[in-house]
Amino acid sequence: MNKYLIILLGVLFFGCREEFWPSIDKYENLLVVDGSITNQPGPYTIRLSSSTLVQDASFSPFEGALVKIYDDFGNEEILNEIEPGVYQTSASGIKGQVGRAYKLVINTPDERYYESAFSKIQEPIGIDSVYALIESKPTNDPEFYYWGYQFYLDTKVADHDSVNFLWQLNATYEYRSDFLIRYYFDGQLHPMDDPYSFWRCWIDDNVGSNFTASTDYLAEPVIKGYPLIFVNTETRKLSVRYSLKVSQFIVDRDAFNYFDQIKNINDEQGTLFTSLPYQVRGNLRNINDESEPVLGYFLVGGQSEKRIFVNPPYINKFRYSVCELGEEDYQNVGSIYYSDPKAYPIFITYDINYALALPAQACMDCRLKGGTINKPDFWIDY
Repeated sequence: MNKYLIILLGVLFFGCREEFWPSIDKYENLLVVDGSITNQPGPYTIRLSSSTLVQDASFSPFEGALVKIYDDFGNEEILNEIEPGVYQTSASGIKGQVGRAYKLVINTPDERYYESAFSKIQEPIGIDSVYALIESKPTNDPEFYYWGYQFYLDTKVADHDSVNFLWQLNATYEYRSDFLIRYYFDGQLHPMDDPYSFWRCWIDDNVGSNFTASTDYLAEPVIKGYPLIFVNTETRKLSVRYSLKVSQFIVDRDAFNYFDQIKNINDEQGTLFTSLPYQVRGNLRNINDESEPVLGYFLVGGQSEKRIFVNPPYINKFRYSVCELGEEDYQNVGSIYYSDPKAYPIFITYDINYALALPAQACMDCRLKGGTINKPDFWIDY
């Protein structure tokens, strides 16, 4: 979980102009936990990693641990490590049930023992609607605004006054290459059987934020018009079709306080008074060393979900770059006969006059922009 990486802050004292770097080496290689159990069907996934310093920001999986989930009736399940640092229950394994309590236990290969306290799955509350409005946001340039969709959420009315909400988002968007593939070269030139083969792609949009709200002190236990993410038209995200899935969790006060602090840290990033992530303690502890910080959280909550799709906004404000054929692209076609076979196949397009051109491969092969040509199971076309 990159959001738990250790952040090094340099504080500049203007009087003596001497930089001060706090010594936080002890916060390197800490255990980072990310996972949950809810009333939704499993399997449930727990991700374990080790924290790294910001100059070496990379995912460092924690492998070989014994990971268990217990319920308050004494039932337990040992999770399988399906890939390095990723542990998962079986499809027929433990099931989260509303009103039941669960805890996570981790035994490491070096004989450290971590556990969370039992936490109860709260009764879920439905999402009434998720919707998007065309809006603009200011930038550092007072004459320039970002345009795009601001997503909002309304919950259903709760049946009790004090409710703690946590929202996590997952987004996927469709985009397309700028040119169709007309020929491919693998030592010889061949017509492309399906010019649309690598024209249409989908990619996950890493939202990476938690959103929190409480109904405490509200006249009615409902949240309306809660602002989620803003997606602008500076990239291809809104160029074809965008899908946002909102997972809504009803959590206890401890979980709410934790994720609310994480949200505040994310909101404050870049300011002088930014809090350090390791100052926010999760709900796991080393039972033999209470002083050891453990990053992350084992989330137990009542969950509901809603997914929406939006088409491109009807505004002429798109500003992402597109490929255009130039003289060099036409001249490059002859170079394919001298290309390295390791680069095969080489894709070629043509213009409206059927003149062959060799632009950058990413202009024709949408996969080279990070996506996949496999349509997600949940995807709904126009």
